[in-house]
Amino acid sequence: MGTPIITFMLERCARTISQVIIPDLTQASALEQAMHIANLLHLLAPSVEEKSQELKEENEKIRDVLGSVVEVLREEKALSRSTARNKLVEKLSHELKKVEVGSVDISEENHNLKRALAETIYGLDALKEELPMETMSSLKLQIRSALRQQLDREVTRVTSVMALFEFPMETPD
Repeated sequence: MGTPIITFMLERCARTISQVIIPDLTQASALEQAMHIANLLHLLAPSVEEKSQELKEENEKIRDVLGSVVEVLREEKALSRSTARNKLVEKLSHELKKVEVGSVDISEENHNLKRALAETIYGLDALKEELPMETMSSLKLQIRSALRQQLDREVTRVTSVMALFEFPMETPD
C-alpha cells in the first residue's frame, strides 16, 4: 500500500499550497479555500497510515475468526463426512495460506478476507442441519463480533472525516 510515501506526498502537497500558491493569491475567497485545502491535506496525511494500521488489525481479527472456524469444523466429528464442510474448510485453508505467503497488499488482503468471511457465513448456513446448535452459535458470535468491530471502526473513521468538512464552502468571486 505504501502509506509512508502517500503520507509524504499529501504533506508535500499541503506545504506547496501553503508556501507557493497561497502567497500569490489575491482574492480573499481563493485564499480561504486554499488554506482549507492545505489544512485538510495536513489532517488527512496521518490518517492514511492510521487506516493502514486499522486494516492490519482488521485482517488479523478476520484471520483469527476464519482460523477458529476451520479448527472447529475439522474437530467436529458429526461433520467428518460432510462434503459441504470439506469444501468450506478447503476454501478457508487456502485463503489463510494465501495470506501467510504475503503476496498481496494489505487492501487486497482485506478484500479477500472479507470475501472469505462472507463465504464462511453462507457455508455455515449450509451446515446448519449437521452442526450442533451450540457450535453454530459460537462460530456466528465470533463472526458477528469481528463484523461489529469493523463497523464501529468504519463509523468512527467516517464521522471524524466528515467533521473535517464542516467548514463553510463559499463560491469563488
